[in-house]
Amino acid sequence: MARKRITLKDPSRFVDPANLTWERYVALQARERERYLAERATIPQDALDYKNVSPRYLQNAVDQFANNYYSELSATHYVATAAANAPFDELKKSALFQLADEQRHLEMDREVFDRARIPESDWLATWESPGTTCRFFRHLLELEDSIEILVKGNFVAEGAAGPGTFTVLADGAEARGDVLSAVNHRARIRDETRHISYGRALVKALIEDDPSNLDTIQQWQDDSLQLFSEVARGGERRAWWEGFLASYYKIALPMGLKPSF
Repeated sequence: MARKRITLKDPSRFVDPANLTWERYVALQARERERYLAERATIPQDALDYKNVSPRYLQNAVDQFANNYYSELSATHYVATAAANAPFDELKKSALFQLADEQRHLEMDREVFDRARIPESDWLATWESPGTTCRFFRHLLELEDSIEILVKGNFVAEGAAGPGTFTVLADGAEARGDVLSAVNHRARIRDETRHISYGRALVKALIEDDPSNLDTIQQWQDDSLQLFSEVARGGERRAWWEGFLASYYKIALPMGLKPSF
């Protein structure tokens, strides 16, 4: 059976909420990178080299490192697909800006693995183990339709994670001496907020363009959240899962979508 696709018949309904042009984006990211490098430069060398964290912390943190790294690596591929197949220029532009963001995030997350001296042979196996985000992101990598990719990836996944998630991760890492992860998490909050915003703008445009599109978006939401629910395996990570859903439903329910769980 062919996958259900949505077409935005009136592309003028979608407008990038950040109102970015290429010139504005380049200037924005130059400022973001300067801010990040300045914050990173304040980290003592021992902290950069993970000498201030306990062996137990590193052992337990590998799951989080893998989820961070491979979700960003996946994004560099599925957002590139969305940009290449975008049905209109405004959506292509937003996806290309996001692609550059995701590449920068990927570099930051790789540095964490390298500085923590975790063998690269362990990275993928950790992510592919049960109870991670692997199945959801592998699903996105199988898609070719730009609108489905961006609704699932930006509106559902990033909307559910929300900027608050990165603040929690940053605070938790910093409390355990992992200052580099903390700086990395805080550095990406503005980017992730923009990705969510244009995901919301796309969903709003699709529903206004044709109210029947809501049924397809509902199915995309249900499918995505079912894959994410596996992270809270056997009742573990319950608080994370409940926060994940609460963050997402704040943006989804006002659009007319119904809870999947």
